[in-house]
This record gives sequence, C-alpha cells and structure tokens, in this order.
Amino acid sequence: MANEMKRHNSTQGTTQVKQHYMANEMKVEILNRETIKPSSSTPHHLCEFKLTLLDQLNLDTYVSLLLFYPAKSDNDLVNIAKRLKSSLSETLTRFYPYAGRFKDGTSIDCNDEGVVFVEAKVSKAMSDVLKKPDFFVLKKFLSGDHDVSKEAARGPLLQVQANFFQCGGLAIGLSMSHQLTDAYTLELFVNSWAATASRSDVTKTFADFSMSSILPPMDPASVPHPFEGREGQFTINRYMFDESKLALLKAKAVSQGVENPTRVECVNGLIWKCAMAASKARFGDERESMFIQPVNLRKRFVPPLPENSIGNIFTAALADIKDTEIELHGFITNIRRGVQDAMKTAADGFKAEGNGLASLICELAKEMENMGKRPDMDSYLSTSWCRFPFYEADFGWGKPTWIFPSLKPLKNFFILMDARDGAGIEAWCSLLDEDTTLLECNQEFLAFAAINPSISY
Repeated sequence: MANEMKRHNSTQGTTQVKQHYMANEMKVEILNRETIKPSSSTPHHLCEFKLTLLDQLNLDTYVSLLLFYPAKSDNDLVNIAKRLKSSLSETLTRFYPYAGRFKDGTSIDCNDEGVVFVEAKVSKAMSDVLKKPDFFVLKKFLSGDHDVSKEAARGPLLQVQANFFQCGGLAIGLSMSHQLTDAYTLELFVNSWAATASRSDVTKTFADFSMSSILPPMDPASVPHPFEGREGQFTINRYMFDESKLALLKAKAVSQGVENPTRVECVNGLIWKCAMAASKARFGDERESMFIQPVNLRKRFVPPLPENSIGNIFTAALADIKDTEIELHGFITNIRRGVQDAMKTAADGFKAEGNGLASLICELAKEMENMGKRPDMDSYLSTSWCRFPFYEADFGWGKPTWIFPSLKPLKNFFILMDARDGAGIEAWCSLLDEDTTLLECNQEFLAFAAINPSISY
C-alpha cells in the first residue's frame, strides 16, 4: 500500500503540475465588462426584499455554474453577446432582487443597480479544457471572487461571464449570491433566462418571492453559523460514475439488504465510506463521522410552496457513524434514516405555532455549528444537483454539452451532478490533499469511479 501511495503521489504531483501549467498558460482576456439592469424598473412597493432565516444561515459566497456549448457554423459571437445581455435584462424583471444590493443582514435594496456581465476571449479551444477538466482552469471562466468574501456579501448578487473559445465554442458562467440562491433557484433562473433568450414560453419561469413572509429573518447577531470553519486549501477533483458502474454499485447495496437504493444514496454512501477510511488511515484510529446533506422543502411545506419559490428553501439531513468497518449498506441506511428524520422534524415544525419552525431550524443549525468545531469528529457535506434540468438550458444554439457545478474549496465538501446522459453521476470532491491521495488508492472506490475522464462531444 505504501508503494502504491508513493506511485500515486508521484503521478498526482505530475498531473497537478501540468494542470497548473495549463491554468497559467491559458489566457482569458476580458474584452468588455458592463452592468446589466432590468428592462423595466422595479415597482416602488417591491423596493425592499426581506431575506428568510434559511437565507441568513448561508456563507457570504456565490453559487456558481458553467455551461459549455460547442461551436456551430452559424455562431455570431457579437450577436450571441447581444442576445445574452438583452435577455438577461428581461429576465431580471422577474428576478428583480438580483439586480439590487444587500442593505443589511436582513434585506436587499431592490434598487435596480444591476448585475455584472463580462465578455472574455479564451486562448485555447474548448476541447483543450474538457480533456481533463481542472478546477483551477474552470474558475477562470467565472466572474467575481468565489471564496467566502466581502464581494459576495456587499457587491453584485449576480455576475455573468460569457467566454468565447478559439474554436467558436462558448462557456457561460453564472455566479449567484448564496444568501438568496440554492441549486433549485439557480436552475430556475438559468432556464428562465434561456427561455427568454430563445423566445420560448416563459410563463412557467416567473419567480415567487413569498418565502420571507413564512419564515422571516432574525436579528443577524442571533443567527447561527453552521457552515463556518470549512474554508481552507483543499484538493478539488472530479470523479465519474457511469451508468454501468452505478448499476453494479446499486446491485451491491441491494445484495446487502438495501431496498431500492437511489443513485445518489449509493454514490454518497460510497464516498462517505471511503473518505472515512482515509481519515482513519491518517489519524490511526476510529473517529466519529457526520454526513450532512440539504433536502428541498418546497413540496414539504403545508400547504406546499409554489414550485417557482426562490431562495434557500431546504433543511439539513444528518447521519452519523463511528465504525469504519461497516459495509456500504450501513452508510446508505444511515443516510436514508437521516433524511427521514429531517422530514419528520420539518413536519413537526410546520405544525408548531408561533416561532416553532424557526426555533427548530436554529437548533439544528447550532448543532451543526458545534459539530464543526469538534476536533474529534469529521463532518462531510454533500449536495446533490441531480435531477435538476440544467442540461435543458437552450439559449437558442442548442443544449449544453457539459456543465460544471462550481464548488467552493471547503473541507469535506461534495457536489453530485448528473452526467449529460442523465444516467451517470459526476462527483466533485473537496478534500485534504492526503485524504484525496488515500481515496484515489482505495480499490473499493476505484471499482466504481473513474478519476476525471475526458469529456467528448
């Protein structure tokens, strides 16, 4: 195992040097930067938008996405940029808070100050980037500071960067304030914008901003900080679970007694199991481990919220394990039980009178905050963007060939995303360097996951 790790470290080091060389060699030239405002002014009675308690719990950062579109013979880059900007302006009238600025820790001044739109020229072909997608290269295609930052807290709530490659391909990068945006909201905005650009039916993409009347904000001084303390320097790698490997992984879970495991449950269970094994190898002993995943609450409210509800509308499902010798089914069962418990807690909160729901949310957030501070516990945070129709985003020149869900360099953080075929899953993992090395030497993990394969289109 030691020799295997040594060889892996040597190979990984060479790969990282090449990737960082490409990041330095590739030039992204900013051609134009401008402010896009809503096509019509926000009515006076909507000029202040209240956040929700769930919005307040998030870090001051952006939720980001990159959509890659291959070159077409009729691509006219000037007209593409014009179409993107004019349709963005129209879309902002339906998503008006994003054109405003944070006023304090509880509200947004919907002053139509506008969003950032950047046009950039890339010195490489799109195929060069997609051979081995690398986080350090990809984040060059996003506008703004993508760490936890003052810019995300005080600057534009939305930044867009249109990247034009030498080959004629296009990558559209979106960065939306996490204080107002979960993955569901991001998908709704992207497809609303795309429908506007392609002159499709946009009646289904009007945003509903009524959540703050249901769960109003708290005094910022009293708000817990469940995600703080995860910032740092980590290795961010991509792993591919194709349809055939997922079938084998699900069959393994079924053989161990799990009934009807989902793709996401299986991938989360495997990554958690192997990450725990890496942590045990690094520390030399068993450590308690917590697995956290957000669960969409839109359909869980009583009555259910409108499907187009905007904001961070989720609760956290918690699962814990200490014994790394547990088989895969134990991890999946614990993850499933965590979701069931979270739904029961949420249901109790919906029935509670007064501030019952807010109290339950704060209790859960404080529990997560305290767990994150424990030196004897590893906590893992996984968010699934699977089944969100990001790949339907057609701005008028076809659907994207690949999508990058830009995760943040946070400790033990994973994002799962559908592969383009809708059957496989791509997992982006942010881990300590040593844990990444151990993960990529784990034969159980490698039996199902391919390490950053090239993307064909």
